[in-house]
Amino acid sequence: MSVGFPVAFSKNRNEESLEDNWSEFVVPPFINELEIKTQSKALVIVGGRGCGKTTLLRYFCHSSQFSPSRSELQANDLCHIGLYWRADTNFLNIFVGGEQDEQTWRAAFEHVLACELGKEVIRSLRSINCDQNRRSMFGSLEELDLSVLSAFDQEIGQSLDDLSSYLDKSRIKLGMWINNIHSFERPTFLPAESFLRTLIGLLQEQLSYLSNTTFAVFVDEYENLRTEQQMFINGLLKHGRSPLIYNIAMKRNGWATRKTIGSEALQDISDYRQIDLEELLLPHFGTFAAELLFFRLAEYEPRLVEKLPIVPENLRSIDTVSKRYDPNGDYQTEVVNAAEVMLPRISERQAASEICSDPKLQDRLFKRIQDALDARGEKYSANDFYDKDFPEFSVISWALLNRPREKPSKLLTEFEELKEGKENRLSPNGTLVGNNLFGCVNAIYVDGRRDSLLFSGFSSLVLISRGNIRHLLELVHRIFLAYANKNPVTAELPVVDPRIQASAIRAASDSILATVHGHGPYGPNLHQLALCLGSIFRERHRGTRQSEPEINHFTISGGEMGQDLDAYIQEAVKWSVIFVSSETKMKASGAKDADYILNPIYAPYFQISFRKKRSIALSTVNLLTMFKGDQSARDRLVRDLGKVELPEADLFGVYDGSAQ
Repeated sequence: MSVGFPVAFSKNRNEESLEDNWSEFVVPPFINELEIKTQSKALVIVGGRGCGKTTLLRYFCHSSQFSPSRSELQANDLCHIGLYWRADTNFLNIFVGGEQDEQTWRAAFEHVLACELGKEVIRSLRSINCDQNRRSMFGSLEELDLSVLSAFDQEIGQSLDDLSSYLDKSRIKLGMWINNIHSFERPTFLPAESFLRTLIGLLQEQLSYLSNTTFAVFVDEYENLRTEQQMFINGLLKHGRSPLIYNIAMKRNGWATRKTIGSEALQDISDYRQIDLEELLLPHFGTFAAELLFFRLAEYEPRLVEKLPIVPENLRSIDTVSKRYDPNGDYQTEVVNAAEVMLPRISERQAASEICSDPKLQDRLFKRIQDALDARGEKYSANDFYDKDFPEFSVISWALLNRPREKPSKLLTEFEELKEGKENRLSPNGTLVGNNLFGCVNAIYVDGRRDSLLFSGFSSLVLISRGNIRHLLELVHRIFLAYANKNPVTAELPVVDPRIQASAIRAASDSILATVHGHGPYGPNLHQLALCLGSIFRERHRGTRQSEPEINHFTISGGEMGQDLDAYIQEAVKWSVIFVSSETKMKASGAKDADYILNPIYAPYFQISFRKKRSIALSTVNLLTMFKGDQSARDRLVRDLGKVELPEADLFGVYDGSAQ
């Protein structure tokens, strides 16, 4: 296999790419809904870790918008200039104490903003004028007179180069002062808002091509700022106006406060517009994921472009978005179908056939059937309820035999009718098979200690990654890496065996689950929650009656939500360890009304369903044990909750949700 296939997907973090992502940015379907370039108020961009926030911000900032790779700029392209800033949180978190008062540390924080964003303004001018052709169209940077800025500090100078050098030195002096706070002279602190607006005003007066420009600051990873630093940024959001507007991007629940340093607080709608990237992407994620898959292949294996269902240049263009996502067109179906050919899925029925043809798995199936018959004192044999030509019923028969309402004699009669060609409730297309086959197949694979083939196929990847681009790329990278190790170089598009996929997907899930431990200060608690929930769901999936198939989410029932539990839940949602069902949004005091879904990226590790089907009710005591109980308490919880099955009266209800 050519090395390009796995390498094409090895970069799954924007930080691994250049600031200029113009050439490698796949324009998402919602791009025209954002109205970023025409914004008149602050934007608050939210989304889970890995959903593409940083990639999007960098695309709208000057390094990409004025990329040398872009065709000739027009004057109206300069109406909106994005300035990207991601705080150095290790540095900013030490802005406290040292026998300095709050006012001093706030002034120091303002100074950081002034230096960093001042440098970004300068860099944006150089991005615009990055080559001779651009300089002939715009230019005039050498003629700038910035001497007015000396009112802030006599050392600033008057040229753009002078200012750039001053800001670099000033930032260094700040670091020296913080590290030697009692022996190093405190530097002059620049007032961020006043300094930046003065600088922009000078540029607009002297550079006609900036006269109608709005400079838009994008503060990334806002949630990592200290509370008092958030308050200062909040004030900038609230009072931002052209030519300088501030925006933030953060994980869910990223607000430490909505207060400003004044008496006001941020008000939704009035002060900012919120953009939820996951909500925008999720309805179209299948198509977008397929496009990204083929785009990466085209980028690293140009020889395959003619064989792909996409035109890379079209994916880079905003002008083609409406055509790509036209609900009446054929393109979306074609691109998804092509992805499914490369990454074929084993259906539940195919997996049932695999069980019937695999000696080890067949033994596990026979044991389950026989155990069910023995438990009822029946004299039938497991062979009576098995026929490899009817794998669907054969694989679910043990679950039905464990249900007291089901009479073995009646099941056997119906099975004989089925074999005679008569349609009945045991038919492959019937509800009974549809409701139970996934869970029963999966239980057999778990018993056999095999990677379930149900975790294969492009459509499964879409559900497992659930709108998370980073997770999607990691899954695909692992799949192609495993494929490359077993297949020779070829000029054709790969078709990856579902067994290779299932093994690679489980390995990726294991790796991603391990990272939860490092998710912020509550990381160890979140990791405990994920392990405990996954283990409970896994045990439920192995239930003898399969009375609650495909459990992977929970509701909170019983007990009061205290501050500790509320904080843990908020963090779990913030880091996307769990999701709140879109039908019932989480409220600080009303969490009991919500469905909480364990991130499906962990499903392959636990071999549990990645589809939203059934939920269980957990008490607040249960959840607190998961978050902060000791290992023995959590083990006991898994044993107690994992073995519970619904009473017989509830066995014949329908799912509480459909596959998502």
